[in-house]
Amino acid sequence: MNHNLLVWSTPDLWNPIWIVIGIGIVFAVITLVIYAMRGIRKLIRFVRIQLQAVHNLHLYQDVGQQLDRIRKLEHSDDQLARLNTLIAQTTDRHLLARIHIVRAEVYEQIHQPAMAIKDYQQAIRNHPENDIAYFARALLYEKDQKWDLALRSYHQAIDRYPAHLDAYYHCCQIYFVQKDIYRSLEYANTIVELQPDAHAYYNRGVAYARVDDYTQAVADYEKTIELDANYANAYVNLGIYYGKIDNKDLALQYYQLAVECGDYNIDMHYNRALLYIDLQEYALALEDLNIYIALEQHYGDAYYNRGWIYNEVYERSDLALEDYTRSIELQPNQARAYNNRGLIYLGRQQYDLAIQDYNIAISFYPDTSKYYVSRGWAYQCQQEDELALHDYARALELDERNSQAYINRIALYKAKGYRSWVIHDYHRLMEIEPEAVWIYFDCSWYCLENNDYELTIQYLDQAVTIDPTHALSYNNRGYAYQRLKDYDAALADYSKAIECDPDTNALYYRNRSYIYDFQGETDKAKQDWHKADQIEQHLHLV
Repeated sequence: MNHNLLVWSTPDLWNPIWIVIGIGIVFAVITLVIYAMRGIRKLIRFVRIQLQAVHNLHLYQDVGQQLDRIRKLEHSDDQLARLNTLIAQTTDRHLLARIHIVRAEVYEQIHQPAMAIKDYQQAIRNHPENDIAYFARALLYEKDQKWDLALRSYHQAIDRYPAHLDAYYHCCQIYFVQKDIYRSLEYANTIVELQPDAHAYYNRGVAYARVDDYTQAVADYEKTIELDANYANAYVNLGIYYGKIDNKDLALQYYQLAVECGDYNIDMHYNRALLYIDLQEYALALEDLNIYIALEQHYGDAYYNRGWIYNEVYERSDLALEDYTRSIELQPNQARAYNNRGLIYLGRQQYDLAIQDYNIAISFYPDTSKYYVSRGWAYQCQQEDELALHDYARALELDERNSQAYINRIALYKAKGYRSWVIHDYHRLMEIEPEAVWIYFDCSWYCLENNDYELTIQYLDQAVTIDPTHALSYNNRGYAYQRLKDYDAALADYSKAIECDPDTNALYYRNRSYIYDFQGETDKAKQDWHKADQIEQHLHLV
């Protein structure tokens, strides 16, 4: 019986197929080993990273806790000592930046800004992308009025954190201080774009007001109120605006709304006081100025305006003198305060003090006509006539229509007997104020005192042409006619004076009585004399 046996044959390992398979297996094993090694390395790296992260977290927490404890220390020396130790022990650059920032804050608290700036710069070197140090350094530069350095540092903070609103606000303010108003407005617009809230619109409204675009400013203030109905300073600024355009009622309404909101800018009291002065509501103006000065004691104009009210309204020159002096202390170039204080000294006959004040006012504003007039009058009161005339001449060079200079000089010319110059200056006054009856009347009176009756009549003709009811002009012209023995004209003028003023001046009746008596009309003369007695008796009883 034949059995077929199955026999496995040995493969031919040198067969090309088996060679390829073998190589493939080798490469596969090598690849697996390589990837396994890489995986192990990544795993090791990941574990290390996680461990480092945990370590860093603990480190940051530990340093943060230490910084918190350091901030709570009462004495700056202790704080600085702890911070110095912490800096020496720390190698992490980000942590070093944080520590330097805290140490800078301590230096700020003890008023060592130079050291604080050095620490902020160290923080920047250790962590150049941290905006906090740039911003804090900029605040110190701004406080020291190093505007360019402050702006550069604010811009660096913005570069690191483009939505840094506080940095934009400060840039906006610095550009305004530098009078780069339109650049300031650009930043105000950016602030509105980044965060269109009530404060942003208010800030832009202020910027628009600075470039005299009040239409847009008002729109922004109104938008501010729309977003926050209790935004008091928006009401204040609207009040200021409407006060400027002479809409006083609306201005007062906005000021009242600001008061009702509370927490308003105290400038409201000052601006409302100015409005009350314009409205001649002096008691209310004084009340606001008192409130403002109690809260803000370093604004010279507030003292000046209160001094003006004390002097001009309440005739309290003592209080006015104190306020003008305080105004000058705060604003040494406050020329109008020197002028007004000088007027008080004049009233007290303290001429040397008055002249000192006018000298200072003129040194600040040498082209202001009225200061020369005031000093001229002080010289005139001291009988230093040449100095007075020099000042009046200078005042008229600066302002040929300065009436007071002519009035004062006329008084001086009268005292010195310069008749032609008196008439000349009266004529200049007539050119300046052709409808002012008092000028023609004063000039006629001077002529009358000098027995120039024809010239008296000439000026009084002009006076009654301007004011046909000016009784004194008719009376004086009647007297001039009487001296010229034109009794009919004199009688007509005395009668006209009585027609214009029948009940308050006995002189008109007595003068007409003389004419009647001279003309032989005794009864009429007695009637006028009796009427004059009645008027004088009535006035005496009153």
